[in-house]
Amino acid sequence: MKLNAMQTQVAKLYEEGTHGQVRTLEDADVHHDALFLFLLQEAETCSDTEDLIGRLAVTIDRLQDLLEALETRSNATAEADEDNEPTNA
Repeated sequence: MKLNAMQTQVAKLYEEGTHGQVRTLEDADVHHDALFLFLLQEAETCSDTEDLIGRLAVTIDRLQDLLEALETRSNATAEADEDNEPTNA
């Protein structure tokens, strides 16, 4: 499947054109870059740049929430590990 205009724009912008040679989603899959594939998939059904910007903003918010949850869990685990360490007295 050939890239549409929005996908082509994303491919040109992503990593400053590193993936400019990508012409199809199958080509993109060869690169094994999940973020790049995600961006192309999101751009596939966007009506315009503003639509894509909105979708990416929602994704960024969700990723930020996940990052914060992971950090909270990691910090809680580290604190629990510290509380369970034997003291050398």
